Amino acid sequence: MQAGDVIHCDFGTPARGEPGFVRPAVVVTSDDVLEYRQHAIVVVPCTTTKRGWLSEIDVAGFGVAQAHLPTTLSVDRVVDAASVNIGPLALQQIRELIADLIGL
Repeated sequence: MQAGDVIHCDFGTPARGEPGFVRPAVVVTSDDVLEYRQHAIVVVPCTTTKRGWLSEIDVAGFGVAQAHLPTTLSVDRVVDAASVNIGPLALQQIRELIADLIGL
């Protein structure tokens, strides 16, 4: 697993405003951290429901990554391995949006 990989995760049953069920997500945890085989990763869920929000980043074939919903998940919730990587530009856009949203 690498930063920018699109993986399928089981987010479980959502409460209002949370991602839910099995859906694609973009790994945003850094490669330096992933190298140590952490038990939890930070992901941004994807959705095919485009709302036109500034926090959405297009991910070809998966809809939009929802940068306003960074989520920490156990690696046990990963349903399948990466099939595609969004690349450094889109990953940087997502990380910058997350930083803006949390005031960094």
